[in-house]
Amino acid sequence: MAQIHRLQVETEVKSSAAKFYNMVKNNMTELTKVFPECYKSIEFVEGNGRTVGSVMLWKYVVVSPKVLTTKEKIEEIDDKRRSITYKVIEGKIMDIYRSFSMKTQVSVPSPNHFMNLLDMASKKLDA
Repeated sequence: MAQIHRLQVETEVKSSAAKFYNMVKNNMTELTKVFPECYKSIEFVEGNGRTVGSVMLWKYVVVSPKVLTTKEKIEEIDDKRRSITYKVIEGKIMDIYRSFSMKTQVSVPSPNHFMNLLDMASKKLDA
């Protein structure tokens, strides 16, 4: 019986949320310059890569030296939430999964660590 799985990864980046989202949305092909050992090429085969319906062909290496290819279609773009959803439509990964989607969402970190600092400082001042 098939199961639906969700994997979530959070990564802290040094850039502002707006700057990082702009790179993800408008400059994905730059990954070939930043990580040439992993990303061999990224090209738009339909659309401009910045609009819903655009299709990108990725050539990448997971385990060297074999180069894999994947076609991804942009399913949704939400600029307000800084998120883009991609669906894999061709590639080796489709031999393993019947459906494979990815969502990239760029968010501003929660202010919890600032609140924790304020809490600790308040307790020290009250001591």
